[in-house]
This record gives sequence, C-alpha cells and structure tokens, in this order.
Amino acid sequence: MPITEWSESIQIAELQNDPSFAEDMASLVASYQRAADERKSGRADLRVRDAILDLRHVQFLNSSNIAQFLRVRKLAYLAGAQLRICSVSDRIWGILLATDLDRIFEFSEDVTTALAAMQMARGR
Repeated sequence: MPITEWSESIQIAELQNDPSFAEDMASLVASYQRAADERKSGRADLRVRDAILDLRHVQFLNSSNIAQFLRVRKLAYLAGAQLRICSVSDRIWGILLATDLDRIFEFSEDVTTALAAMQMARGR
C-alpha cells in the first residue's frame, strides 16, 4: 500500500483490492496497536498520525475487510488518531450503508476534502 506521509500528523493510505487490502490494513493495525499500547502505558512518546483511507481503487469488500476497518477504527481511537474514508465508489458505498458503517466513520468526497476536514478538526 502506498502510504504517503502528507505531514507530521497525517498519512494517506491508498488502499487496493484483496489480497493487498488485507495486508495494508494489517500494517495500519500494527502501527495503531503500538501507539495504543504506548498511550495505555502512559508512554505517549510515539507520534501517531491521523489517517485518510483512500478507497478509489477498492472495488469490493468482504466480511473480513469490514472487520479490518472496525479494528483499525478502534485502535486509531485508542491511539488518539482520526480516521477519514474518501473516494468511495457507489458499489462500496452500498456495502457501507448495508452494514451501517456509514454511521461510525467520517467520510469525504476525495483526498483533498479529507485533508481539509482533518486539519480543521484538529485546528491546524
């Protein structure tokens, strides 16, 4: 997965279809797990980046992918990071609506809009 470190505090993850999707999400889980563990132990030395999940290349999601979204969301929250999903196709949007994920994630139309929303939310 190409992860672009857009700034010191924001990364952009350009997700792909499986099997890359599962590997890419596992990478995000690992980084947020480390940060959440650090924060829980009171050693918040590790700088955690907010993430924009760019889905423009994702054409399908299965139940495992949905579980990975939820895991990343939970760990990012525990680590003190924001997540924002963008560039969702109509097909993927239908899946997100059917699973009620549209109610728990933040969405933007594209990467540029997601960056602006994230920066405004953090007051940067």
